Amino acid sequence: MTFRQFAFNNVSRNKRTYAAFFLSSVFSVMIFFVYAMFIFHPGIADEAIHESVATGMMVAEYVIFLFAFFFLFYCVGAFLKKREKEFGILFMHGMTPLQRNLLIFMENMLIGVVSILFGIVLGMVLAKLFFQFAGFLLDVQALPFYWAWKAIGLTAVAFLVLFAAISVFTVLFLRKRSLLELLQGSQRPKKEPKASVSLSVLAAMLLGLSYLLALTAEGIYVPVLLMPVTAMTIGGTYLLFTQLSVFAIGMMKKKRFFYWKRTNLLTLSDMAYRMKDNARMFFLVSIVSTIAFCAIGTLAALAGSIQETVVRTNPFAFEYQSKRDNAEEQKHLSMLENRLEQAGYTYEKHMLKMRVLPNEVEGEQVGVVKLAQYNQFALAANADSITVGDQEAFLFVRWFGDSIESSTLHVGDSILRVKSNASVIPLASGLGFERLAVVPDAVYDQLEELEEESLYGYNVPKWKETKEISLNLEEKIGRWDEEGKYYFSTRAPVYYSMKQMANTALFIGLFVGVLFFVAAASFLYFRLYTDLENDKRQYGAISKIGMTESELTRIVTIQIALLFFVPILVAIAHSIVAFVSLQSFLKLMLITSVVKPTAIVLLSFVVVQAIYFWIIRNRYLFHLKRSVF
Repeated sequence: MTFRQFAFNNVSRNKRTYAAFFLSSVFSVMIFFVYAMFIFHPGIADEAIHESVATGMMVAEYVIFLFAFFFLFYCVGAFLKKREKEFGILFMHGMTPLQRNLLIFMENMLIGVVSILFGIVLGMVLAKLFFQFAGFLLDVQALPFYWAWKAIGLTAVAFLVLFAAISVFTVLFLRKRSLLELLQGSQRPKKEPKASVSLSVLAAMLLGLSYLLALTAEGIYVPVLLMPVTAMTIGGTYLLFTQLSVFAIGMMKKKRFFYWKRTNLLTLSDMAYRMKDNARMFFLVSIVSTIAFCAIGTLAALAGSIQETVVRTNPFAFEYQSKRDNAEEQKHLSMLENRLEQAGYTYEKHMLKMRVLPNEVEGEQVGVVKLAQYNQFALAANADSITVGDQEAFLFVRWFGDSIESSTLHVGDSILRVKSNASVIPLASGLGFERLAVVPDAVYDQLEELEEESLYGYNVPKWKETKEISLNLEEKIGRWDEEGKYYFSTRAPVYYSMKQMANTALFIGLFVGVLFFVAAASFLYFRLYTDLENDKRQYGAISKIGMTESELTRIVTIQIALLFFVPILVAIAHSIVAFVSLQSFLKLMLITSVVKPTAIVLLSFVVVQAIYFWIIRNRYLFHLKRSVF
């Protein structure tokens, strides 16, 4: 048997152990390759799919590649740790450290080459489906299939370099152990897990403080607190698994009435060791899953609220704002109305008159509008109405955090008390003024000599179908006049542009998030099956002193359930707190709720995890029982 055959047999005879690692590698290659197909697609430069889509996918490529490196590096390192006994036997038979390093390199490259081949082939097979799905999300005609030689080359070279780099780094970081330590392998006596009380308390404090800050932060303070809260959550999660969980198990073991009940003695005794051994893996799974949940949930909320956001920021399907001296006003309005009538669209026309005050307020020009007319306009736009007293004026803020210092407003011969509400969005911005104020009708009627602006809003029931008309009118009328005499805007093109951008982000984030989740599941699968041989010996010995098959089933089910669901439940808790915090910030982007998309995302992942748990648990019990009984 040659050295190459020896490396091949090492991989082929451990298929079950390498399965999750291999499948995750294939999935990473496939997603990378499919995104590369989008980037190099000849049709990506067409107007239907903007180049920003390719740019977004290029960013995703970097994320996938970087994540794949750290994920595979961790897996390979863990595999080698479990093979210490095997290396000890090989060293006894004359293998040199150089030959061991060469063996590791050859095995990793073998898995890497096969993963690349399978990933590219699977990507080619599913490419058409991906293109169809992307076309559906982006609301454009699906891209045709093509032979992506550039994508194949990029993927093959990138992942060959990645696997080679991982092999080299893994060998460099191998710890030197004596022959006796290698031969003992995983059977080396383990010290009883102990936890630091102070670090356990610190874990609770970090998580509690990060949750408190996240839940109480509002609006613009959410992104300000993002980094410190994230750092505290990561630190607290690490200490949760390495210290607090072991401390909690130790406290339960001191409760004799609970510890000595039925099979709790075996379950808790083994659980402490598993929590300590798997602490880093639990930490990685929790953080990776949290990132996946938050990314997909936020992007789903953003994509699902595009129509509501666009309607609130563009209350009318067509808006035309004009100064009094605009000679083109009637020509433009007639052109707009004729095009709508010729195309068979019904519409409602609404008008708002605004006058510009001669005196500035805090260095800014102020436009005023009549209360009754503004509320009629607001009713047509499904917006909030305004109430003011006879001696009051409602002054709008322009953005979140904008403040109004003046307590009074001089309008003609009247001095009005200023009132405001940061949650109310103004329906108009001025051509000749910065702020808008709503004043009583009688006060407005006294301002006849002032400069006046008119805003025309058109409600069109089937506004989504007016994209072509809107683009044509924008080309003929123009968005604005160079002299600032008019401004023209349409809703449909904005809606489709924002929808494509949001769905592009969702399309990218969905598969990257799924990749993270698959990697997290791979961590669990790998860790479980690397402990299989030890569990066979342990439960085989216990069965000789009377453990029944049903007791074995109960003990293993509890242990596997903890392995699968503890990190996921921690990730769900992190995600729920993050979404509650994000809710107030997303309101600034006119995204009213993230509850529904969040619930769908979290429920979907829990269901998939439950199915995965059921399959793995049955297979694991099958192997254990066949060996023990």
